[in-house]
Amino acid sequence: MPAITCCRCLRTVLFFAVVAAAWTPFAFAQQQALPQTQSLSPEQQAALDRLLAAWEARNAAVTTWSCSFYKWEYNAWSPADPSGERLAFSESSGEIKYAAPDKGMFRVKDSKQWNGETRRYEPRVGEAGEHWVCNGASIYEFRHTERQLRETRLPPEMRGKAISDGPLPFVFGAKADTLKKRYTMRIITPPSVNDQVWLEALPRMQADAANFSKVELILQARDLMPFAMQIFKPGGQDRDVYQFDPRTNLIDKGLDMIRDFSKPVTPLGYTFILEDAQGGAAQPQPQQPAGPPPLPRAG
Repeated sequence: MPAITCCRCLRTVLFFAVVAAAWTPFAFAQQQALPQTQSLSPEQQAALDRLLAAWEARNAAVTTWSCSFYKWEYNAWSPADPSGERLAFSESSGEIKYAAPDKGMFRVKDSKQWNGETRRYEPRVGEAGEHWVCNGASIYEFRHTERQLRETRLPPEMRGKAISDGPLPFVFGAKADTLKKRYTMRIITPPSVNDQVWLEALPRMQADAANFSKVELILQARDLMPFAMQIFKPGGQDRDVYQFDPRTNLIDKGLDMIRDFSKPVTPLGYTFILEDAQGGAAQPQPQQPAGPPPLPRAG
């Protein structure tokens, strides 16, 4: 799938209150990146191959999946605690849904942002969070700051691949061969952790490297389902951390295939714009009657 089209949607995930006491959002930061010129030992490569094959088989057996997620965003405006540890600039929560092979939904429901004047996290007033839906034939993306709902229609040869072959296949239908071709990977599970598997992925391709410099993923050892994911932006300083709440996991049940992945209704005051995956010009549709202006952000 074209990197610009799919990444625009999946990077919004594109997986918190701490669910497991053994893991915190800062635990990832203790891991050091392995230079891509350094190869794995035969034993390390064999262990990685076994894991990726088992992960692919597990993904192939999942037809639907949904859960709640939490997200922390770290950037240059992030505050620091008394010890100097960098804290999150914003905190969000939402839901994610998937139906094999090419349907997905990602939506941020609540979000708080650090207010440097009041020295606390405050709700982002009047700002709806990231929200996209893929029904296999089109990707629908809400661009709230532009008050737009955009539909990107996928050509027939891309259907069935919109999720699993996207820029971040770690959550949606990961395939071992695809992962090994696109990323330099290694297992980085700390010796003290027994109920999780930690993976590091460095992009091999320029299109991926333009969007992130590294991804770190935690899988639950018992079922190889995603538990947490950290995405480092190009440059390696800014990062987004996602945790998927295992208490809300619904595997192969609980989804309404029509309601959850249908074409969204264009909100009042928004413009509906139709695009195509080949980069064709956007086609604005007749504008809805103007609605109320966005509310100001708190702080």
